[in-house]
Amino acid sequence: MAEGDYTTEMLQGIAVIERKSISDFASSITHGRERFDDEVRRLMAYRWRAIVVEGEIGEVWRNHAVHPHSVIGSVASFFARADLPCLFAGTPAAGGRLIAGILRRWEERLIAETATEAAA
Repeated sequence: MAEGDYTTEMLQGIAVIERKSISDFASSITHGRERFDDEVRRLMAYRWRAIVVEGEIGEVWRNHAVHPHSVIGSVASFFARADLPCLFAGTPAAGGRLIAGILRRWEERLIAETATEAAA
């Protein structure tokens, strides 16, 4: 997969989730921002997309010397400009469960939409 980390067979080309650790996310919004902005542009080709961060938002500024306003501004920008929600899962295990739940619900949504279109 050229962009994103997770999808399913049914959702290929339609939906993708980018998974990040706290340190990777901090890097992505600071010195790696230009590269990450390119990735965000590629993610915009998908109908459904999200970023799941394995940690709490406060860990970004507490552990990586990133100003809180910069973190919050980046999260707001991803959502407002690219319809790209950034979800903080708390732990890696919770991140995995969150990703699985999102992908399952996107599949359910796609199945329901396909059934509605077929009935019309």
